[in-house]
Order: sequence, then structure tokens, then C-alpha cells
Amino acid sequence: MSTADTSHLPFQKFSFTLIRGRQPRVLLRMSAAEEGSYELHVLKGSAANPLTQFTRIVPFEVAERLNQGLQSAGVLGWEEEYGDDPARESLRWTLSIVFKEGVFALTSKGGSSVPAGFDELLEELYRIDFPRPAQSGPSDGIRQRVLSDIGGFDYAQLAGAMEAGGLDGLDASQMVNLLSEARSNPRALQERMREEFRRMPPDQQERMLDALASSGMASRAWWERFLRG
Repeated sequence: MSTADTSHLPFQKFSFTLIRGRQPRVLLRMSAAEEGSYELHVLKGSAANPLTQFTRIVPFEVAERLNQGLQSAGVLGWEEEYGDDPARESLRWTLSIVFKEGVFALTSKGGSSVPAGFDELLEELYRIDFPRPAQSGPSDGIRQRVLSDIGGFDYAQLAGAMEAGGLDGLDASQMVNLLSEARSNPRALQERMREEFRRMPPDQQERMLDALASSGMASRAWWERFLRG
């Protein structure tokens, strides 16, 4: 595996660990992989016996967007350690960012007395499928409906989202027809959607993903996996 040119990367490594109340420990980790991509891992459970939720490669743009979100949340100004606030739910968390190995890194940890911007940080992580409270991201049911039983979807809702995303050459009614015809062959639908998606310029792809995520059927990160493979 070739090593990424770290001179232009948003960061080399990022990790965030959260223990919320009595819920299992969750760890999200990103590290620079091949040129233009990052390895993303989400694990749940104790450090001694973690269970991998998923592992995948994500494009450079995901890390760049996360880095922008970190800066907007003020993470670079966080203290090294925070305590507990008895008025808030029990939390334990650790944040680590390596911008350039041996040159600049940031670490912060604490309890329920969280720094300003903490909730904004969580929202950025939810966008890349960090588990939300009381749920584990896109459910297996959603995955199965898309890959095995797409007929379970609201066609008009999905078609409207795709039209809002600017899918050239297919209006809402045509997309409804396409999805209806694909009930018997959901794999063909996925390939057709991927083919149309690949033809879009990058900015149009981003609008498309935002529109699909806003439909509420699955997260933006899940749609990225569905359309980009």
C-alpha cells in the first residue's frame, strides 16, 4: 500500500472515544491511507474486546469536511482535560488529532463538563456514521431494504430527493418508474444509480448526497457507500 503525501492532508490521524452512561465504549478512528483516501474504523465495546462495527475507505473530501467542522467547533482551542458536571449525563471521552507526526498534535479528554463546541463535534461525527445515542447508525433493516428489497422504500420520496440533487436526464416521475421496475432486481437499481452518480461532477455529487440524506431514509455516509461502493 502506498503512503499518502502528508503535506496536503487535513490531518494524518484522528480518533474519538465516547462512553455515554452505561452504554458500551465507542471508538471512531481515521488514518491517512492511500493517496486521496482515509481508513475509517468504528468499534464498540471494551478496549480489550472491541467489536468492529465497520471498516471502510473514505475519500479525502470526508476528512477535509471533518477538519473544517472541527475548526468551526473550536476544537483546536480545547484544554487538555475537563471534569464532570453533575447536571449532565455521565460521559467519558477522549479526542486525539495528529496533524503532522512529531510536529503538531492535539489531545483532549474529560467527563460530562464538556467544552464549548462538543455537541457540534458530535454532529460532525454522526455525519460519518458515529453511532447516535440509542441507535447504531443505519440499521440492518435499511441496508436489507435497499440491497435486498428496495420495494420497501417510498419511491416518490427517494425520486424527489434525487431530483432535488440534480440528477441529469431523470425527472421525478421517471425515477419512480425506474425504481418500480427494479423491485425484482434491486442490484440492477444500485448499479444504475451508481452509473448515473459517477457521471456527475463532484459538486453535483455532493448536492445529491445532501438531498438523499435529507430524505431521512439513511445517513449521508451510508448513501456515500451505496453510490460510491
